[in-house]
Order: sequence, then structure tokens, then C-alpha cells
Amino acid sequence: MSLRILPAVLAFVLLLAACGGSDDADAEEAMTEEAMTEEATSEEAMSDDMADDSMSDDVADDSMSDEEMSDEEMSDEEMSDDETSDDMADDMSDDDMEEHMATSFTVTITNTSDTAALSTPLAPGAYAVHSSMDTLFAEGENDRGEGLEQLAEDGDPSTLVASLSGVSTVSVAGAFTNPDEGAEAGPALPGSTYSFTFEAMPGDYLSLATMIVQSNDWFFAPSSSGINLFDGGEPIDGDVTDAVGLWDAGTEADEVPGEGANQAPRQSGPDTGEDQDGPVAAVPGYEGSISVEISINS
Repeated sequence: MSLRILPAVLAFVLLLAACGGSDDADAEEAMTEEAMTEEATSEEAMSDDMADDSMSDDVADDSMSDEEMSDEEMSDEEMSDDETSDDMADDMSDDDMEEHMATSFTVTITNTSDTAALSTPLAPGAYAVHSSMDTLFAEGENDRGEGLEQLAEDGDPSTLVASLSGVSTVSVAGAFTNPDEGAEAGPALPGSTYSFTFEAMPGDYLSLATMIVQSNDWFFAPSSSGINLFDGGEPIDGDVTDAVGLWDAGTEADEVPGEGANQAPRQSGPDTGEDQDGPVAAVPGYEGSISVEISINS
């Protein structure tokens, strides 16, 4: 190579080297700027994410706060409902106590047969306060064998009272055995009275039965449903004789009243008449032999 050409070649090589170094620096600078941009973008994204998270937390806090307020409102409402229920319960309790407070009654049975067709003593009897029908007997049906026969034939109420005491719909069962005019148990003669006292509530009925001594198996009693002790929720008071009738127990053959050998004043012992298997039935024509009054005790 000519020595005159050598300096030119060297100069060209140096120029190329200088140009290459400038390109590398530019590349490095570009890469640095891109990295900074990416970092800034990443930081911005993180900042946005944190902001979103913060907003989410705020929303969650608001939601929890709203839910707590709702729960508190529900709790207040439940407390209010409970107070209302308690108030209603107290009011109902007071009403129920007033409505179902027991009333004390006294029943007086007077033997008025001295002015009737047949003058006869009345035997000790039984009574029941009950809420169901057909407690002592059912008209048209045979005696149940629970003590009505002993009362109607022999004037003995003890078996019937014991039976009534075991009936779930009977709140009171008892016997009237002593005339008001005497100290000893026995029949009430014409002009004499029996009386007894009991307590009852609305929905209760009274049944009673007493034997006509001058008969085989007849007895005075209300109808099989009994006497309703309350009218429109108010206790009854006064004469209830019209609700009482004469009945044939159907357990012993009938003889002429006041004349039969098997009737109590003339029979040799209890249960001595001819047995009969008939239904309980009403006996007409002996009105005026009995008077029944109910009074309210203050």
C-alpha cells in the first residue's frame, strides 16, 4: 500500500469507530429511558392498585357500617316487638283473669210437695258442675251403672258422686245430704230445704238429682244437658224451677206412687224391687213438688 494512502485509511477507520460508539451510547440512553418509563408505569399501576384497594376497603367499611346499622335497627325493632308482645300479654292476662274469674253460687232446693198431687219427702241427692253434656244421664238411654240407680231407688248419692269425681269435664262434684232445718243427714220433708254452694266459670253447667221417696226409681233433675250457669257471660240468678223435671231411671218396675211395697218407706231393704232394663225417660204430671233457686254470693 502506498504510504500516501495509509493516513486516509486510518482516518476512515477512526471515523467509523466514532460513529459506532455514538450509536451504542444512543442505544444505552434509549434503553435507560425505556426502563425509567416502565418503572414509572409500574409505580403508577401500583399506586392505582393501592388506591383501588383503599376505595374497596372504604366501600367494605361503609357496607359493614350500613350492615351494623341495619342490625342495630333490627335489634331495636325486635326489642320494640318484644315490648309490644309483653304489653299485649299483660292486657290479655288481665282480660282473661276478669273473664274467667270464678263466681260463687248457692243453690236452694225446697220441697213444695205439700201443695202438689203427691206429698213426698225428697232424698239426699248429688250435684255436678260440668262443661260437657249428658253428665248424669242421657235421655232415652239406659242407666250407665255409675250410681244413678242407687240414688233413684234408695236415695243414696255416694256412688254417683264418686263416679262424677273421676270425670275430666266435671270441675265440682258433691252431695247434699242434710236438710237446712236439721243437723243430721236424711230426707227433706215437705216445707224443708237442701242447699249447697260451689264455684263455676263461664261455660259451666249445673246438674243435680234427688229422689222422690214415694216412688220406685223416680228423681228430680234438669235435662241431661244441665242448667247453663251463665247467660251471655253473666251469672244467672233466681228461680230455675222450670228447668227441673221428673225422670224415671228405668232400673226398677214402677208401682203406684205412694203405695208400692217396694218403695223406700215400705220396702224391707235397699234394692228390693223388680229389676227393669229400660231407658231414662221423663215423667209428666208431677209439677209443683219441688222448687229450685240459684243465688249469686257477693
